Amino acid sequence: MNRRMAVLRSITLVSAATYIEYALGLVVSIWIARTLGPADFGRYAFTLWLCSWLITCSNHALTTSSTKFIAEADGAGSPALAAHIAHRLSRYQHLSTLLVVALFVAATAIVRPDEWREFLWPVTAYVVIAVAAKANYFMLVAIEKGQERFEPASLSTVLSGVIGIGLIGAATLAHAPVIDFIALFAVACLVMNLINRLAFRRYCRPLAPGPIPAEVGRRLSRHLRLTAVLVLLISLKASMIEVFLLNTFASSTAVGFFAIAATLTRGAVDLFSVGLTATLLPYMAKSFGESGQAQAARLLGDATRFYWAAGLVIAGVGLVTTPGIVTLMYGQKYVLAIPAIEATLVLSGLLLIGNSIAAFQIVVDRQDDRVRISVMALLVNAALGIALIPPFGLAGAVLTYAGTRLAELGLAVMYLRRVTSGGLPVAAMARLLGVAAAATAVAWLAVDLTPGRFGFVAGGLAFVAVFLPASFLVRYWSEDDYRLMSAIGDRLGPPGRTLMRVLGMLQGAPVKLAP
Repeated sequence: MNRRMAVLRSITLVSAATYIEYALGLVVSIWIARTLGPADFGRYAFTLWLCSWLITCSNHALTTSSTKFIAEADGAGSPALAAHIAHRLSRYQHLSTLLVVALFVAATAIVRPDEWREFLWPVTAYVVIAVAAKANYFMLVAIEKGQERFEPASLSTVLSGVIGIGLIGAATLAHAPVIDFIALFAVACLVMNLINRLAFRRYCRPLAPGPIPAEVGRRLSRHLRLTAVLVLLISLKASMIEVFLLNTFASSTAVGFFAIAATLTRGAVDLFSVGLTATLLPYMAKSFGESGQAQAARLLGDATRFYWAAGLVIAGVGLVTTPGIVTLMYGQKYVLAIPAIEATLVLSGLLLIGNSIAAFQIVVDRQDDRVRISVMALLVNAALGIALIPPFGLAGAVLTYAGTRLAELGLAVMYLRRVTSGGLPVAAMARLLGVAAAATAVAWLAVDLTPGRFGFVAGGLAFVAVFLPASFLVRYWSEDDYRLMSAIGDRLGPPGRTLMRVLGMLQGAPVKLAP
C-alpha cells in the first residue's frame, strides 16, 4: 500500500500540472484558431506537427531508454550507475539533435515547402530553435522520471504555460499573422527548457561520467537500437501519413480540422490518464529491477484495469460533449471537424490499454516484438492512407487512423500472449463496457432534456453519475484498488469516507477482481 500511495502522489503531481498545461493550451489553441481562421490555422498546425516529428527523430530511443535503465539501476541499488547512464545518453541526445536539425535545414533548402513560401527562412530558424529546445527538455524529463522526480517537469509545464498564454493573448489581440505565432511557439519551447533546467538542479541527482558494466552496456545498446527503429516507425504512423496526404490531396483547412481533433483527443487522454502514463514505466522498471518479470506482469494487470476505465470515460464523455464543446469554443466555422473529433476520441479511449502493454514490453526487453508490431501497423497505415485519403479527404484520414490503431492493438495483444498468460482482465473489462454503454445512453438523454448551449455539461455529469457507482456494482475493482480508494477517501474527510462507504455497499464486501 505504501508503494501504491507513492505512485498515487506522483500521479497526482503529474496530473495536476498536465491539467493546467492542457487548460492553458486549449485556450491558446482556441485563440489562435479564431484569430487565423481554418486555412492559416492549418498552416500553423502543419508547422507544429513537423516540429513534433523532428523532436521524435532527435530523441528516438533515448528518452525511453533513459527512464527504463535509470529506474532499473535505482531499483537494483546502483544510483552511481544510473548517473553514468544518464550522462552517456544525454551526450548521445545532443549529437542526435544536431544531426536531425542539419538534415532538416538542408531538406528545407532543397524542397522549399509551399506552406512557408512567403517566409521560408524565418520559419526554418524558428523550427530549429523549437526542436533543439524541446527535444532537450524531453530528454531531461526522461532522466527525471527515471529518478522518480516529477517536480521539475510539473513546475516548468505550469510556469512556461502561464508565460506562453500571456504572449499568445497579446498576439491575438494585435491580430498577428501566422509567422508571429510560430515565433512565439519557439519562445515557449526555450522558456520551458530553461525553467526545467533550473528545477533539475534543485530536485534531481546530477549526471556524472563513468563506466557502465559490460552486461548492462550490451542490454542498453540492444535496447537503443531496437527502440530507435521502433520510435521512428511510430513517428511515421503517428498521423504523419494522414497529415502529409491531407496536405497534398485535400487542403490546409482539412489539416486544421484534423489538428483540432488531435488536440482535443490528446487533451481528453491526458485529462484521464496522463499521471498513470507518466509514472507507469519508471515504477514498472523499478519493480522489474527488484523482483523480475512476475511483479511487472502484476503491474500490467493493474494498469490495464485503470486504463480501460479511463478510456471508457474518454469515449463516453467525448461522444456526448464534443458537439457542444466545439461550437462553443471554436465557433461555427469548425463544425465540420466534429465527426472527426468524435471518432478519434472514441477510438483513443477504447484503445488506451495499449499504453500498459507497451510499457510492459519495454520493461521486460521485448522491444523486438514492438518493432514487429510497428512495421506491420505502418504497412496498414500506408495502405489505408493511400486508398482512403485522396478520394475521401478528412473522412478518409479518420478511417485510416482507426484501422491503424485497431490493427496495432490486435497485434500487441497477440504478442503479449506469447510472453505472459495473465495481464488482461477480459471478463471484468466486458462488464465495464456494458456499464459505459448504459451511461452513454443516459448522458445523451440528459443533453436532449437540458435547454441552452450548456447541455453537454449535464451530459458529462450524467455519464459520471451512472458510470462510477455502476463500476462498483458490477464488481470491476479489485480488493487492492478498493483499499487504495478508501485511503484516498480518508484524506478527503467525511465526504470522502461517506462516498467510499456507499460505493463499498454497491460492491459488497471488497473482493479480488474476477478473471
